[in-house]
Amino acid sequence: MFANEDLHEIDVMALVDGQTPIYIECKTGEFRRDIDKFLRLKKRLNLNRSQFIVCASDLTEELAIGLTAMHDLTFANHSTLPAKLQAVI
Repeated sequence: MFANEDLHEIDVMALVDGQTPIYIECKTGEFRRDIDKFLRLKKRLNLNRSQFIVCASDLTEELAIGLTAMHDLTFANHSTLPAKLQAVI
């Protein structure tokens, strides 16, 4: 494999109903510089917003709502992640 800017790794991938994929990117630090990379990957995988979740441990609920509104991704923290997953099922 050749190194390039399109290399991606996902922290968690699951098929919630045996067919619908959910991808979760887990972050404990600064992640905003990677939002464009996440958007490219979501597009490449042909996922909708609810299927690609960025879960950041220090993200407030208000900031998660704002980031979700600004970007075509779902943002969550440890407290709100279960509800975001339930919405996809």
